[in-house]
Amino acid sequence: MRAHPIALDAMQDTSTSQVTVGHLVNDVARLFRRRFEEQARAHGLTLTQWKVIAHLYRQPQITQVALAGHVDSDPMTMSGVLDRLEKRGLIEREPNPTDSRAKLARLSPAGTQLYSTAKAVGTQMHASALAGLDERRRQALVASLETIRNNLNDMPAQPNVKDV
Repeated sequence: MRAHPIALDAMQDTSTSQVTVGHLVNDVARLFRRRFEEQARAHGLTLTQWKVIAHLYRQPQITQVALAGHVDSDPMTMSGVLDRLEKRGLIEREPNPTDSRAKLARLSPAGTQLYSTAKAVGTQMHASALAGLDERRRQALVASLETIRNNLNDMPAQPNVKDV
């Protein structure tokens, strides 16, 4: 699917008529998100639920607060997400032995099975997205994106500037 010409014009650096890196990365991330959302919906899940299942597979026995931080959510929203997954039999929760106020979440056998399906779908989607890039170009892309991410992480925070 091609970008609308007006939208593409807004993403271009008018001095060079080339799409800027920031806009291109944002557009690719948006498209990845959209495709993952479509796949998640096909399995009756939201993207956040899909992320939770994947994270619980990689790190079982995690608290709701920690899980919320890992999937860019807040603890109250995470509570509702976990409630819905638990009702569907995809996760189980148990009291945290070190903190009586917290519960630990883990995948149920059904959740683990769904993770396997999700992993296969994600692998296929990534393969389709990277079609046409040989291994050398894929490695260069990853290295370049890691450099950009590191540069952004290393930038000092700027103070808020209020309009005067």
